[in-house]
Amino acid sequence: MTEFQHASLLLSRRVFLAASGATLGTLVLPSVLRAQDATVLKYALSAYPPGLDPFRHEGAAANAVKLQIFRGLLGLDAEGKVASELAETWDETGTDYTFHIRKNAVFQNGEPVTAADVIWSIEQILKEGSTAYFVEDLKVISKMTAIDDKTVKITLSAPTPAFTKLLATPYVPILSAKAGMEKPVGVGPYKIAASEEGVSIDFEAFEGYYKEGFPKTKKLKMIAYKDESLRVAALESGDVDIIEYVPWQSMGKVENEPSLVLQETTGPNMVINFNVEQAPFNDARVRQAVAYAIKREDIVAAAFYGRGKPLFGLPLDENSEVASDKTKNLWSYDPDKARALIKEAGVEGKTVKLLSSSTYSMHQDTSLVVQQHLNAIGLVVELDLPEWGARVAQGNKGQYQFAINGTSTAINDPDGLTAMIGSGAATYKRSFGYSNPKLDALLTEGRHEMDPAKRKATYEAVAEVVQQDVPLCPLTFRTQGFGLRKAVQGFHTLVGSSSGYTGFGLEDVMLG
Repeated sequence: MTEFQHASLLLSRRVFLAASGATLGTLVLPSVLRAQDATVLKYALSAYPPGLDPFRHEGAAANAVKLQIFRGLLGLDAEGKVASELAETWDETGTDYTFHIRKNAVFQNGEPVTAADVIWSIEQILKEGSTAYFVEDLKVISKMTAIDDKTVKITLSAPTPAFTKLLATPYVPILSAKAGMEKPVGVGPYKIAASEEGVSIDFEAFEGYYKEGFPKTKKLKMIAYKDESLRVAALESGDVDIIEYVPWQSMGKVENEPSLVLQETTGPNMVINFNVEQAPFNDARVRQAVAYAIKREDIVAAAFYGRGKPLFGLPLDENSEVASDKTKNLWSYDPDKARALIKEAGVEGKTVKLLSSSTYSMHQDTSLVVQQHLNAIGLVVELDLPEWGARVAQGNKGQYQFAINGTSTAINDPDGLTAMIGSGAATYKRSFGYSNPKLDALLTEGRHEMDPAKRKATYEAVAEVVQQDVPLCPLTFRTQGFGLRKAVQGFHTLVGSSSGYTGFGLEDVMLG
């Protein structure tokens, strides 16, 4: 396909989106949403969750659901700071952390939450063959002891500044040991009352929730809208109260509508992951060529309508304490250098398939720009655009050559890079099969370093390895938006890398 054809395809998509945006009020919405009920908080998901495995990363939509039924020892408050969840208080002294479990905490099956459940849950993450997202991160745990039924002590093998931040994500929930893993039972503010596969999930408040007076809305309905225009139309018509992933072409419209509110943050990013077990991306020169070939400003313009910025270095939060010119400026737009690397690697004219998704326009539009620029330096790029669930499954199994990914560090700490570029269990969130002992050693050093200056130097050394080996190709920071009706009270978008965990706060939301 020629560059002109690529540009025409992107323009045609833009024209369609603009036209659909102008006629949103006339679109036919699912009949399931037409009946209004002020006692039900209605939340529009960007995709139906591909799974609800408590320990795996399955996307932002899945996190929004999981955070209603599962919680861990710690969580995040409205400002994105580590806060109490099951652990009412905790003490930390170097490598020892003692968590005091709320006395009124019970699972959704009525069983009390005990220290034994905490230990059992973390053991499931760490067991042999685990596919948990944080299996590598939590190997720093050397010992867990039940002091009594409501007190658990966790000892680490080395100081780890980010440890409580890891526990405050959706990926370390505490589950009922009695219920087991076949049908896991959590402690979240809502219970699933009913679901229609691929369409919606109905929740009802868990009356035994450990926070008195929460959740503030007793019923919650999450409806999947894979079509972005329909998602915005549902918000405009009042069929839903909150939507995630406001499409970038609609942000201005939501901002300017008197009955609506746009909450946005910058921090998530777009990257390319590689399957390094297959040619040609098992060759670092080809991965370097990709990093130099793409004009990232074009992605910001085409996929995000100018709401974002190019990303030329490590995908850290912009306010990261280790960020510097040495971590931010690893590549530049240099198509001549990219062509030379492709020729040197002997892959000029080779056909490669780029995995993306038809579910999110940001993924599809990013892939179109990447395709254009890589075709221009000598590769022949074909697109694979399955719906989101299939895209996640292919990524987890390594059924791709290279892939567009929307991501961020799992925590606002440089140690969050470990889950993206370090060795570990297969997940669509990292390059398939990638492992670099030198990089792993630096990431481990950075994880345990307590001196801020030394820690910064370590991550600058990480950047040097990443520049040469390209375990992933960063593309852009993007603005992330939630749209809500003005009647919604108490909703807070978390900032930066924590934006995907905004579901923590749904228990605070009321309809005015």
